[in-house]
Amino acid sequence: MTDFKTYLEAGQFSLSNLLFDHYATLGLTQTEFMTYLFIDQWQASHHQAPDLKVLAARMNVAPNAIYSAIETLIQKQAIALESVPDGHGRMRDHYDLSPILAKLPTSAGGTPTPATSQANVDAQTNVFNQIEIEFGRPLSPIEQETIRDWLTTDHYLPEVILLALREAVLNSAYSLKYMDRILLNWERRNLKTPQQVQADIRRHQEL
Repeated sequence: MTDFKTYLEAGQFSLSNLLFDHYATLGLTQTEFMTYLFIDQWQASHHQAPDLKVLAARMNVAPNAIYSAIETLIQKQAIALESVPDGHGRMRDHYDLSPILAKLPTSAGGTPTPATSQANVDAQTNVFNQIEIEFGRPLSPIEQETIRDWLTTDHYLPEVILLALREAVLNSAYSLKYMDRILLNWERRNLKTPQQVQADIRRHQEL
């Protein structure tokens, strides 16, 4: 049994009540919030980003759950993965945990700063989840980056990406490269909304 002296010597971990009170309002799930806290606690005493397998073991969850939580935290702009130089001039990964702080209210009774709408966040998260379900496996970090680029750089609508996924599945092509070709084809033909894409698909089916 741990005595009080050992308990105190283990050190303390502090958390602003603003973050504790508003994490759900900001669109974080309990798993995502706990992942955020574990990363924060780790980086308080380590110079490098945590080994995600070690983090998963400490949280008593599967590594894939950690990968997904971190990917979603980055997608929701709660954290950012960056490379910083260590004392020997080498670059190391580091999680910047400050982005979420800009979204917190300025006072305990305030309203969180407007961010990406929860409906849009949910739709984007659903894209990752549905692709994993249809592919029957977790997405690799490179695949996650590709999907994030579709959403944030190419500005493809989540519904359009899911339509490309449906076309890929119907053709038994479980590949992001195949989906990317579909999306590029639609973009070249100025098919940008799910309604436009569905109308085009119907026209081809009727030929």
